[in-house]
Amino acid sequence: MNHNMKLYDKPFQLIENGSKTIEVRLNDKKRQKVQAGDFIIFENIEKNQSIKVEVLKVIKYMSFQALLQAHSNKEIGMDEKMQLSQKLAQIYQIYNQTDEIHYGALALKIRVLSK
Repeated sequence: MNHNMKLYDKPFQLIENGSKTIEVRLNDKKRQKVQAGDFIIFENIEKNQSIKVEVLKVIKYMSFQALLQAHSNKEIGMDEKMQLSQKLAQIYQIYNQTDEIHYGALALKIRVLSK
């Protein structure tokens, strides 16, 4: 199954160059449909670019904190020097904590197929 998701330029570029291998998302109803073996077409919302990736593994977490503690900064596309509190603050600019409590978090292990 194909899924479409949007990304800002920086995480898009990190996926494209192969350094970001985990996409962090809220485990909402749309993302609950994503399974290993599916494909995601990421659209760069800042530039006219898209990239197709294969979902290798879907890992569910109760919270973004648990997810961030389980994966390296490089895997999730964050600066190596960022502390947990900084990473959470960045995620909470996109997702709210009420939704996190309700849905949990999702780590999508991905690999690039084509641009």
